[in-house]
Amino acid sequence: MANAQPTKRPAADDGVVASGIAIVALEEAERILAGGAEDVFSPAELAFARARVDPARRLAARLAAKRAAVELLGGGAAPGEVEVLRADYGPPRLVLRGRARERLLALGASHALVSLTHERRLAAALVLLLRDDA
Repeated sequence: MANAQPTKRPAADDGVVASGIAIVALEEAERILAGGAEDVFSPAELAFARARVDPARRLAARLAAKRAAVELLGGGAAPGEVEVLRADYGPPRLVLRGRARERLLALGASHALVSLTHERRLAAALVLLLRDDA
């Protein structure tokens, strides 16, 4: 499924450096879950998803977040450097490592926020790259 192109713009007063949305079909996540999920998702992401009744939906939303983040970060950032974590309660959060973290800082952002959603056949994620001095 095609992903929406990220919006990149100079840092504005709201602190948003860039934003992007990605959409993933659940059947893609189901294929990944059936084999090779460890290549795409961290052990924590897999454990979180597999502890739920609908792991493919959880993983599809996380895959969408990884794709949106990598598209925004560019410069060689890889999906494996982006992890979507969530405590039992509270919102999901993005953890960026390696090249992804370097790119975040190079773009003038200090952190990233993520929002996830899913329904029966699709999952989507919105990623915001933010700077602290807004």
